[in-house]
Amino acid sequence: MRYYLFFLLSLTLFSCQEEITLDLPQSEVKLVVEGSIEPGFPPYVIFKKSEGYFDPINTTSIDNIFTDVDTVKVWCYSESGEMDTVRYLQKISITDTLPPIYTDVDYILSGAEKNYGFSKENKTYYLEVKWNNQTITAETTIPTATALDCLWVEKRETAEKDFKCDIRAIYSDPIDQQNNILIKSKRLQHFTFTQNECEIKDKPDDILQLVDAGSDILINGESFETYFPRPKENGFPTAAYNSLHTKECDNDSTVVFPEDIVLIKFCQIDEPAMKFWRGLVRQGGTNANPFAEPINLVSNINGGLGVWAGYSPTYYKVPIIEDIVVKDQYDSLTILDIF
Repeated sequence: MRYYLFFLLSLTLFSCQEEITLDLPQSEVKLVVEGSIEPGFPPYVIFKKSEGYFDPINTTSIDNIFTDVDTVKVWCYSESGEMDTVRYLQKISITDTLPPIYTDVDYILSGAEKNYGFSKENKTYYLEVKWNNQTITAETTIPTATALDCLWVEKRETAEKDFKCDIRAIYSDPIDQQNNILIKSKRLQHFTFTQNECEIKDKPDDILQLVDAGSDILINGESFETYFPRPKENGFPTAAYNSLHTKECDNDSTVVFPEDIVLIKFCQIDEPAMKFWRGLVRQGGTNANPFAEPINLVSNINGGLGVWAGYSPTYYKVPIIEDIVVKDQYDSLTILDIF
């Protein structure tokens, strides 16, 4: 009887090992747009191709994800309702660390810094892209900027190392307007060890990284304290910044690490752009979580994916020195600072 039961159990287990192959439909390749425009600087757009969910990810696929387009133009309308000056954007490689960007090449080559009169607050800007016999369009509005009251640096209480610090801020939200906030940051200065671990090398962040995005629906008209943690590669931004510190090397020498210097970009954006960036924040927070519900990003691109966003930013340069207070905006910007 025992052998009979064992035989039935084995038969049941082996019968469940049939290979199942799913014939999944191929998704349509779409143009992915990442573009923005802000006062004082020309518009810029980066173009990629959408990838299938199960497509392999490797060095080759990442290199091939960026794509060229036929034409890119940006314009706005005058108060009389007529189409204003049209800007045709061309592809240019600004640095080795940034992907190819479509922008106003004449402005880049002139070496100008800000004072780009085409981009202004409270105006709506239209984007049109010709790609693969398709016309992709979008529109966005540059809102009115609102500044932070002040920022300061303080030691993180829960940090295991004394030199780990947070950037904190006070913001007074205007009661008479709806604000949608986007916060990005990057380290303009950040030192790490070289291979011999007795020397340091400055390795700043290549691009601005997303901290948070959301509306003022819960804080409208309020003045409150907040903080801007350092973004991480995955998940919510919860990392700290480094103040001045030292490290003892194996050869009994001491290496001095200068403090991080951080650029904070505090933006007002319109609602469609806010919904995109807020979705990206939430998606980043659920990475690698097998129980998280999938999130479809909201896009304001007609005929494609991604975002075309008007930013109205204030910038702040914050050296990570404990108890330092920053009230003045950082105005010595170059084109590289806005990426």
